[in-house]
Amino acid sequence: MFFGQHEHNIDDKGRITIPSQYRDLLDTGAYITRGFENNLIIMRTEDFDLLYHKIRGLSITKEDTRDLARLIFANAALVDIDKSGRVLIPQFLRFAINLDKSIMLVGIGPYFEIWSTENWEKKQARYEDGEERARKYEGLDITF
Repeated sequence: MFFGQHEHNIDDKGRITIPSQYRDLLDTGAYITRGFENNLIIMRTEDFDLLYHKIRGLSITKEDTRDLARLIFANAALVDIDKSGRVLIPQFLRFAINLDKSIMLVGIGPYFEIWSTENWEKKQARYEDGEERARKYEGLDITF
């Protein structure tokens, strides 16, 4: 499971260092693609394959299905982790979400996200008010 927040920098070649705890989970390979917000997603190969089969099972006659497939697959790239634990983020993806130097890697369970530090801080500011958080999620019926 991917969890936690890790602040990193992108080097001049567009590479980021993957935290060691994440690397072990990516031993079978990884895909990077655009997320649903102004971010990127990196997921294990087997999870990306599951996502592919779920989307493939949807009706292509629906515009939302085609749009989702474009978002996920037209923006995807298979990535390799080098011996130093780095991954190259393709230039078109860096450009798409305006990644500069400072980034945040954010674990979301089955995958992790890449955010510009600036956009992550804006996102986090929405969670400052504890009562607001409770109201937002009370309808999800989360029990454990």
